[in-house]
Amino acid sequence: MSHPIMLDGFSLPPPIKVSTFTKLEFGPVQVRLPVLTATTLSDVINQLLTTQEQYLSKQSTTAILDMIDAAVARWLKPDDPIREMAERVLPNITGLSPAVIRLGLTRMLEGYRKDALYRILRHELGDANRLDAFQAKNETRTCLTRAVGPRITTNILAGNIPGLGIADLIATVLTKSACICKVSSHEPFSPALFAQTLIQIEPRLAYCLAVLGWPGGRPEARSLEEVAFDRSELVTATGSDEAVLAVRQAAARSQPVSGRFIGYGHRVSLGLIGREALEDLKSAAQAAALDVAMYDQQGCLSPHLFYVETGGDHFPRQFAKALAEELKRLEHELPRGTLDIPTAARLHQIRSMAEIKQADGEEVIVFGSETGTLWTVIYEADPGFALSPLYRTVRVKPIDDLTHVIPLLELWRPYLQAAGIAASEPRRVLLAEALARAGVNRICLIGRMQQPPVGWPQDGRHFIADRVRWVDLEL
Repeated sequence: MSHPIMLDGFSLPPPIKVSTFTKLEFGPVQVRLPVLTATTLSDVINQLLTTQEQYLSKQSTTAILDMIDAAVARWLKPDDPIREMAERVLPNITGLSPAVIRLGLTRMLEGYRKDALYRILRHELGDANRLDAFQAKNETRTCLTRAVGPRITTNILAGNIPGLGIADLIATVLTKSACICKVSSHEPFSPALFAQTLIQIEPRLAYCLAVLGWPGGRPEARSLEEVAFDRSELVTATGSDEAVLAVRQAAARSQPVSGRFIGYGHRVSLGLIGREALEDLKSAAQAAALDVAMYDQQGCLSPHLFYVETGGDHFPRQFAKALAEELKRLEHELPRGTLDIPTAARLHQIRSMAEIKQADGEEVIVFGSETGTLWTVIYEADPGFALSPLYRTVRVKPIDDLTHVIPLLELWRPYLQAAGIAASEPRRVLLAEALARAGVNRICLIGRMQQPPVGWPQDGRHFIADRVRWVDLEL
């Protein structure tokens, strides 16, 4: 990108005018956000609530699914100007490589096509039409039931994964709720771009959506949060534990008694490789490397380490070497993104500490990129669960039996998200039972960790059902 470019990271209902803006700079990309007052935000909410009642709440679920599907289709079309814009600017904003952005957006948005969303509605609500009208609750038809979305939802978005906030926007619109999305300063652009895509498809949605920003955690944001939370029937927040707790506490002070809160905090994931999977060492390493490389380990589904079972055709340290070779190969297909100086220094420190242990005779082997810290695989015999510094730095630990991993996860129980498994199907089922009891929310094959299906139980929650309230009509 040779010339500076200014972009809008917001979408406000057309009647609302803002004259003062701030900007976030990402190299040649600058993202403009409106500076809001409590009065302006209150005017925004008044407009959102009016249109929600007069228009959005009266739309059929099928019509809303069609709107969302049309927007997603544009993002999946390589030569669509909106998709081209996303691919052009998101590498500058996120630091991820263009290849990772390209693959990540496609994988993420493929899951939000109409048929997939319809299946989620039917699965979670029993009948997708329950968002439209009362439907039979039981076979005797002595009771009807329906799902009602919030009149207005405020979503506090995270910015660690590009496009992550799009899922919150989709879920909000699908429940026929007016939507406020407070963007992250780390990735303020894609939610606004997706909102503008929806508006191009159905202009009346412009009056139902507000994508904006305010300086989270600062005193000047308190009055804005009070206004947004006081008027919202649902507040969601994604981010660090500290950020989610702060929003939870602010929402508790401001929300009406009937208000609800959903928080998604810090989570960690891991991989488990059974001895039988080592029969095809290269395939196992390829799958594991892709899980490590996607998003440079920035997501809650990124594996921090792999436990590899002993007693197979290959030793766990051979898997570590093969994993390093695959990460080296992926550096050409899916290059790692750029790092700031403190992050690069931290990665060097982690690798150096492991190399010192190796030199001292400990059972540690370091496989690393020849230049810089593009990727690092640390094989170590110590079985303890250890966090990765991320950015394609991963540990491989031998284990006599994969079931022995379960006790090692106890201290991390509140933070566990996903476990990828490479093992025979009968063993996967047995392991899944133990992992579920240990606190893991999603269990999948190695190589699929970074490609969750729509509606996956993030933090153990439903995608749609946890956002609605239920109303029964007794006959």
